[in-house]
Amino acid sequence: MMKTALDFSEKIKKLPGIQSITLMDDTDWGESIKDSNITIIIIYRKKDKQTIKIIDSLKPEKFYIHHLNMKELNTDPHTLELLSNGIILYGQTVTIKAEDIYLKAKMIITYDTSKLNQSERSRLNRALYGGISTYQKNNERIKKQYPGLIEQIDVQKIGKAVLIVNRLNASQITHTLEHYSATWTKIPIWTY
Repeated sequence: MMKTALDFSEKIKKLPGIQSITLMDDTDWGESIKDSNITIIIIYRKKDKQTIKIIDSLKPEKFYIHHLNMKELNTDPHTLELLSNGIILYGQTVTIKAEDIYLKAKMIITYDTSKLNQSERSRLNRALYGGISTYQKNNERIKKQYPGLIEQIDVQKIGKAVLIVNRLNASQITHTLEHYSATWTKIPIWTY
């Protein structure tokens, strides 16, 4: 398939408006590259319907072509991320300025509870992740579920004791960790 992709790239690279041609590993698109179509992303300086028509007529049978101009690429962060893993068949690596993409200020917070006893660890866990309490009332067993801070302020848990939170809400997490005497570290990031 690589030879076919290279041959295809050679045929089309001189067509008007083409800035770069990238071969994607289709496992990035949720498929197995051996059994699926091969995806080629073509970035245009200016998209031209006639050029797209020619490319689509020349493409090999099992190829899928994704046609984008720079403006479309700026609004498609998933494809931008995938391009970084592709193989450039023609042109140069596509770079996008950060100001062209709407980035969000977030914070990665990692915390350590190894110095806490089991009771303190459990209370912190309930404060962060919520829990279920049961009690008896009038000879009836009542179960009540309550949310934790993570659910209330939309935090992503990306690993054991690793969270990503909007920077504006990060202090709520760190204050809770401090309250229960857990140690923690913050790392500011920008993401889309």
